[in-house]
Amino acid sequence: MSLSSQLPSRRPPGARPPLSAVPPSPDPGPPRGMAERRRRRRGRLSRLLTGPLPTAALETRLGAMGRPLVRTLVWLAPLLSLVAIAWAIHGLWERHAPSLAPRHRAEALCFALAAKPPFAPPMRVEPSAALLRGRFSVGTPPSMALREAMQVDERMVISEHSAPVGDFEVATAWLRLPSETSHRWLVVGWMEGPDLGICSFRFVGDADELTPEQQRWGNRLLARILVPANFRAGALPDFRLHNARDGELPVFGPGPRTRSQDPGA
Repeated sequence: MSLSSQLPSRRPPGARPPLSAVPPSPDPGPPRGMAERRRRRRGRLSRLLTGPLPTAALETRLGAMGRPLVRTLVWLAPLLSLVAIAWAIHGLWERHAPSLAPRHRAEALCFALAAKPPFAPPMRVEPSAALLRGRFSVGTPPSMALREAMQVDERMVISEHSAPVGDFEVATAWLRLPSETSHRWLVVGWMEGPDLGICSFRFVGDADELTPEQQRWGNRLLARILVPANFRAGALPDFRLHNARDGELPVFGPGPRTRSQDPGA
């Protein structure tokens, strides 16, 4: 080491000392008239939005939730497939099953009661349908033609009514037949030129008189069939009876599901 390095250095007057020798100045603080801003702690929402996602925890939870769902789908998928196949087979069967077309309007009205939802009274109701061709002159009132065709007198008539429905005048009557002391007949008739169409419905019962329940279900029956669309001249209602033989009509209500044959066809 040289001797000159051990001697004190000479600085010219007015020269600044080195930065390492200058002591740090104290913090002057914020400018006068301005308050010091302090950094606030972040809230839960801020930490949630800016923090890293806990992917591992999410994967664990989703895996725990997905395992029961996968097990359920394993059992549910075959069941849904079987239901879909059965539904498709049922639709194809209904589409291609043999069906009986009505021969005249009276049969079509009876078929209409079997359409979904089928007429389901609490008592047994047996329908019949007939078309009497060329028996009457054009313009004959249907009530008069109905009385003459069924040989009805005043003692047999419980109630009677006529009203226009669609293109026809339609007569309805509740009848008490001498041979049917405990049963009542609801009869519907209309004229199509010289032809008389007749629908009759035998209400099976035990009472000697027309009961309020029979009358109520008779009104529901009439509401199903006496609609203008079913009485358009020159066109039959578009109703068909599935899995039935020609000349047979459905029977409604409780009891064995047999079919009553049309006596007037």
